[in-house]
Amino acid sequence: MKKKMMVTLLTSVCLMGPVGMLTQTHPQVVQAASKGKLRVKGNKKVRLYTNHGKKSKYYAYTSRTYSYSAKKYLKIGKKKHLAYKIGNNSHWILAKNAKLVKKTVERYSQAVIKLPSGYTRSELLEAYKGHPSEEFIAASMKGMEENNFSRVATGETASDKRLINPDKLSASEQHELADFSLRVINSAREQLGLEPWIYSTGTQELADDIAKEYEEHGRSIKDQGHYVEGIVKACQKHGLELDDNYVEDMAGFTINKTTMPMGEMKRNVYFGLKQMIFGFAGSGEDERKNKSLYREWEHAGDLFNTQGSSHDGDHNYYGFSISKTGKIYSMHFISVPTFIVGSEKYNTNFRP
Repeated sequence: MKKKMMVTLLTSVCLMGPVGMLTQTHPQVVQAASKGKLRVKGNKKVRLYTNHGKKSKYYAYTSRTYSYSAKKYLKIGKKKHLAYKIGNNSHWILAKNAKLVKKTVERYSQAVIKLPSGYTRSELLEAYKGHPSEEFIAASMKGMEENNFSRVATGETASDKRLINPDKLSASEQHELADFSLRVINSAREQLGLEPWIYSTGTQELADDIAKEYEEHGRSIKDQGHYVEGIVKACQKHGLELDDNYVEDMAGFTINKTTMPMGEMKRNVYFGLKQMIFGFAGSGEDERKNKSLYREWEHAGDLFNTQGSSHDGDHNYYGFSISKTGKIYSMHFISVPTFIVGSEKYNTNFRP
């Protein structure tokens, strides 16, 4: 259960060993809003135009889907032609050379993690041991790409747009985020044939006390690992006789504001879980195509109870909390394995 510090913000729980960490050094940036998407019509690349109707040196290609942010008539020669603006540098594609892509709406209520083909528990176990196959890395990269909830803001409800303060969550807001994060975790566990994790008030109280320990001692996800002393103190307060970090996975982000929409907070939670599951050690979505950043699956081993022990396949009791130190927000994904709960050695008074 020992983990090592990654270059990003994220931390995890192993079966019986201390946990590591992964951090997101910047807040997640949602893709710029667009009017829609389009593709090149036909099977050949087409020339793009400038804002003044002059031929550009750039082309649009049949292999790509482009987002467009505006449309207007360009005067080319003596005629006007309808065109769509793509990219950030006023490149325009003529409507006659484009076909619009039907818009799909992403719904926050349906945020799940879909595991690609090739992401199996046997492959994960090898990756957890430090020997990921090329096929498993490819599956993980595909998973980071296809699970795009953290990059999409369309389809939000009015509730998702309400402002929250992550450092001063109401009880209902905290429970909503705990429920959201647990649903994402269990959506992936189900695909691997695993029992769902269970939310419990005892684990939630433990999560709250762990977050307090971080705040009271000025610790955060950027401090090169978990605050083990505080985690152990909180565990022992709740009747868990543990001498290291066996309960915490952690992710985080940095922002310069005190409030954000609930939907944005959910995207941060989702991105942190996606990093853990797919072994991604990058600091943001923009780096997801960098193969060298897929190198740490200890978090995934925790989330899927797959660590090569006699307790593989078990399920955990779960709680979620957030702590703030300066401008850094640490998200604490706290889970207590069922075997620890049932152990007279480790459990003296903990009630899930």
